[in-house]
Amino acid sequence: MNQKFIYPSRLTIIMRTLLARYSSKPELSALKEIIEKAKSELELNVDYDDYDGGIYYHKLILTVPFETYKLIGISSKTIENTIQQDINDIGKISGEEICCVSILVNEASFPNEKKNVDESMWEEGFRVFISHKVEDKSKATELKKSLAKYGITAFVAHEDIDTNKEWLATIENALLSMDAFVALITKGYNEKFWTQQEIGFAYCMNKLKGTPFVSIRMGDDPKGFFGHVQAYSPHTDSYADSLCEQWINHPRMIDSLIVALKKSECFSDSARYFELLKRTTNITELQIKNLIAVYNKNESVYRCFKMNGQAGSVLDFINGKTSEKYEIKWIGNGKNQIVAKT
Repeated sequence: MNQKFIYPSRLTIIMRTLLARYSSKPELSALKEIIEKAKSELELNVDYDDYDGGIYYHKLILTVPFETYKLIGISSKTIENTIQQDINDIGKISGEEICCVSILVNEASFPNEKKNVDESMWEEGFRVFISHKVEDKSKATELKKSLAKYGITAFVAHEDIDTNKEWLATIENALLSMDAFVALITKGYNEKFWTQQEIGFAYCMNKLKGTPFVSIRMGDDPKGFFGHVQAYSPHTDSYADSLCEQWINHPRMIDSLIVALKKSECFSDSARYFELLKRTTNITELQIKNLIAVYNKNESVYRCFKMNGQAGSVLDFINGKTSEKYEIKWIGNGKNQIVAKT
């Protein structure tokens, strides 16, 4: 059963109250402009604490124009923490709290001189830039292959740059158009000039656009901008699943998992992709229709037991995400299809 949250219906009045609080104090003019210009949205149920009756934690995302974001400067974390504390002080909703605030830039508000970005290095799917030392190309390629099973396209500089293209421009365009950044922190990674350039670029993309960055510990610990972010330790192949789960609500990640289901050739893979897909909170109507088309066509999907069980089935998932209701019809020869209810 889906949890019914109060925060979404109260957010507008809470933000108006917060604006009034900041408007009354001239020294809080920067905070006032942020709240005044921001588009507010909630990422619900990002964490849960079962202590004392339970608390559901939500993330608040504030998207502001470029000119407003420039007011923040290097104090973004302090400002985000201040807004979080003030909202919780105003909201006081039993069993719900804001656990973090993230301030992002509205891409449409960037200055007009923004250059066109060549995105030809990417295949279809969620885009991951893999940062690595040149000596560790094989490790990057191995990760690229692991992620490809989930419909993800990954960029590995030392194998994905066309010999006819200028390599630095290609790397810059890949960084500008990536959906996520993954650093392979091998021995000596932190001392390499170009890897640190990529780290700095990724940090800026995270602050400006919310592009997620992840480090994987492979002989050394992350330092600098990545030092405060917990790193993955790849003692098993399971971290590919963990990465996908971290990115699951990105529209292109959802598309990637549907493509992975389309290409699935065994029941266990279909079950794994569907378990990840079930964790998304913002799948669209078009993506639902694409999922239904894949289910109806791929035998490794429509005959997968874990997608058709009594609890948590693909039908439950679809009917819980769309206003139109569907049912499964058996059409013989061990085949069933999802169709709209008449």
